[in-house]
Amino acid sequence: MREKSRVLIVDDAEIDRIALKKILCDHYEIVEASSGQQALELLESARDRIAAVILDLLMPGMSGMRFMEMYQKSETLRQIPVVIATAEKKVKTERECLELGAWDFISKPYDPSITRFRIKNVIDRSQLQISKELRYRAEYDVMTGIYNKVKFFQVTREMIDQNPDTDFVYARLDIEKFQLVNSFFGMEQGDRLLRRIAEVLREGAKDSPVVTYGRIEADIFGICMPYRGKEALLAFTEKVREEVNIYQLDFDIVPNFGFYLINDRSLSVNDMDDRANLASKSCKGNYIESYAFYSPEMSEQIIKEQKIVNRMKKALKNEEFILYVQPKYELQGNTVGGGEVLVRWMTRDYGLVSPGEFIPVFERNGFIMELDQYIWEKTCQMLSRWLKEGREPQPVSVNISRVSLYNPRLVEVICGLVEKYEIPPRLLQLELTESAYTSNPKAIKDTMERFQQAGFTILMDDFGSGYSSLNVLKDIAVDILKIDMKFLSDTDKQGRSENILASVVRMAKWLNMPVVAEGVERQEQVAFLKSIGCEYVQGYYFAKPMPIEEYEKLAFNGYLSQKDVAEETALSADNLWDSTSQMEILFSNMLQAVAVYEYDDDNFDVIRVNNAYYDLFGYSDINNVQKRILTTIDSEGRKALEGTFRELVETREIGECEFMRKLESGRLIWIHLKLKYINQVGKKHIIMGSLTDITEQKKLDRELSKYRAAFSVAKNGKETILIVDDVEVNRISLRCIFAGRYRILEAENGKEALEILREQPDAVDIILLDLMMPVMNGATFLEYKRADAAIADIPVIIITADDTTKQQVQTLELGADDYIVKPFIPEIAIRRVGNVLDSNRRLYQEV
Repeated sequence: MREKSRVLIVDDAEIDRIALKKILCDHYEIVEASSGQQALELLESARDRIAAVILDLLMPGMSGMRFMEMYQKSETLRQIPVVIATAEKKVKTERECLELGAWDFISKPYDPSITRFRIKNVIDRSQLQISKELRYRAEYDVMTGIYNKVKFFQVTREMIDQNPDTDFVYARLDIEKFQLVNSFFGMEQGDRLLRRIAEVLREGAKDSPVVTYGRIEADIFGICMPYRGKEALLAFTEKVREEVNIYQLDFDIVPNFGFYLINDRSLSVNDMDDRANLASKSCKGNYIESYAFYSPEMSEQIIKEQKIVNRMKKALKNEEFILYVQPKYELQGNTVGGGEVLVRWMTRDYGLVSPGEFIPVFERNGFIMELDQYIWEKTCQMLSRWLKEGREPQPVSVNISRVSLYNPRLVEVICGLVEKYEIPPRLLQLELTESAYTSNPKAIKDTMERFQQAGFTILMDDFGSGYSSLNVLKDIAVDILKIDMKFLSDTDKQGRSENILASVVRMAKWLNMPVVAEGVERQEQVAFLKSIGCEYVQGYYFAKPMPIEEYEKLAFNGYLSQKDVAEETALSADNLWDSTSQMEILFSNMLQAVAVYEYDDDNFDVIRVNNAYYDLFGYSDINNVQKRILTTIDSEGRKALEGTFRELVETREIGECEFMRKLESGRLIWIHLKLKYINQVGKKHIIMGSLTDITEQKKLDRELSKYRAAFSVAKNGKETILIVDDVEVNRISLRCIFAGRYRILEAENGKEALEILREQPDAVDIILLDLMMPVMNGATFLEYKRADAAIADIPVIIITADDTTKQQVQTLELGADDYIVKPFIPEIAIRRVGNVLDSNRRLYQEV
């Protein structure tokens, strides 16, 4: 059932509030306020949940007019429609209310039909505006302002289909080693470069009558344009290269192009993009020719993937996907401490298919969700069997793919499985990669918290592979970290990777998180991991992934390992931690500004920051940092900061706040600070925080607020009003009111109006109809209109000189959408027409 919208009634007269509540309670949830001040307080605390306000003007204390003045000054409040309730009609008062932002009026005593009608119209209109903004966000890439992937693919398909005689080329553009721009210059500089590329594409599109372009993801852009020959296409690439390099950056910006000449129009745009992507990959690292054309040979990979797709559903039905388990070893005792469930595809015709071949395909086409659920259920069956056999299994972990994380019923599905097979949730651990966490942090945070509340253990796989690992760790609930031994790969500086890995393990110990090192293949790696206190290991040195039967022998029969793990002299942990350089290395590898604080009795000291912190605020040493905090934040910001620290020390969890700081240049910036409680040392509380410059987001929020406020009068072209009245002076008056805003058509009676509508039914958007006319009156016209499906849905507003309640109710019973009383008040007439049109648009969008 659809949730009721909430309406706030503001009136000091209880009897009037009761009357309105009785009229509206079947359709809306009612909130009451007896004064303007109380209404403002309610709106401030729950404005996102209020759909409309009904406001009395005459109240003690803060009057309705004073409320409207406060309402007019607030960008956020102006988004909530206000309907004025009044017992007397004064044109001057109504005009003042309209100028202050009132959306409509209702008269006392209240007529139920009219009141419900007015409230429905203003709510529909406000929701229409919100809907339009959401549609924009659904179609455009917010950062660059050009089409996102979904919308770009859609308009490209339409363009190709609408131009059957035009040859097109699909181009995929990305920047060679773009990740280094983010690493060297920061994410903000990388974002600016992406906006520059979007601007270059926007300018270039002006030269072609048909062209589409959009941002696919990250630094990848797509362009589809007419193909005028290779020479013209390479001239285009050179122009893009030159324009992008105008962007001043001490870095060789190399646009990389993959081209697909569209000779098969039946292909989906996604397939065209795949082919251009294959071409693009073929010239990666080639600085002489940074472009390539797709050739049929490149499609071998696509064909191979298609074979996988063709067999995947049948394979799942036939249970060709089998479970393997790779043991996890408790390092100090070399005992099995659980396992990770992996999948293998044993085909009946082709033998074993590597996970590296089919998993990426399944992730792209969404089939990974079905495979995930299959693996989860088979794992629960395995655990259930062990329990029924009287065994005491260690926990095993299953992987949750990025795609499955978008399933809104994910928690219910997994909880349902452990209940079905009567398994303690602690035995089924859940693994997610760090990159999955960063894709949608808020939603994933909520999901992980629900899992933990249900008793599951959460592992973060591939920790350290992203650019904001510590930030992710701070924001999202995690119980165990998994680190790949790629950390120990060869680097230019000997010992650098070991130092970073040791830093991560030590940090995990601060947070009371066990660490599993995976990919362990050599004896010296085992010795090193012991020396830094790593608890668990997983890798070929101990055991490869194995069938369930072999794992059972290993885990339950006392057979520990095929390897005799030699004890070696452990590296000295003290040698790794006798200087602060290890933590500095860890911090300096992060692009997010990070600080570590000591807090005690409302005083906090900054004890460590990273390079990104210095870059954000323009400081050069730690001593300056503390002084600047005290002098560059205003009193309100400092209160917010101190309050967040106090609350964090009480909860010992996480906290966040926003405040404004002044840079040495004099520029003011907004900062969003996220904090995580680490530990207590004596009376000092150790707290880690990440800081983000949200100045641009604040500006965007202000612009969006202005946009919402202005959107009610923004029109895409002129809509058409048909005025039907036998009195010429009335038609002239209405024509003067609406001229310039709408296109005007006129008829002297219902018969002429029907002729106009039947000749051009799609040309008229709304009808203003008089009831008393010769030849054919308004009531008869409405009967004919209702009977004609082509024009039945065109909204109608009755124009009448009779302002009695009886006449108003009769008007609505005739099927009209609203009415306007003669003599016409321009502001009210314009508002009524706008409300009905917006309500009608909203209705069609919902359909």
